[in-house]
Amino acid sequence: MADGSIETSFENGQWKNRVAGSSRAANSHDTKADAVTKGREMAQKRKVEHIVRNRDGKIGQRRGYGPDRPA
Repeated sequence: MADGSIETSFENGQWKNRVAGSSRAANSHDTKADAVTKGREMAQKRKVEHIVRNRDGKIGQRRGYGPDRPA
């Protein structure tokens, strides 16, 4: 995961968004949908990649919001 990108994953019974390079979650949610929405907003604002992992840890979605990609 590139520095600054956002990763949404399931951990300890909650869905969490983490900024690459950080050891702590930026926020946590009860549902995957809520976490993905917030993670997408964070990635768009930072113009970085958003990686969404399934419960099993495998990448389910990946989308870049860099300057060369439309939001």
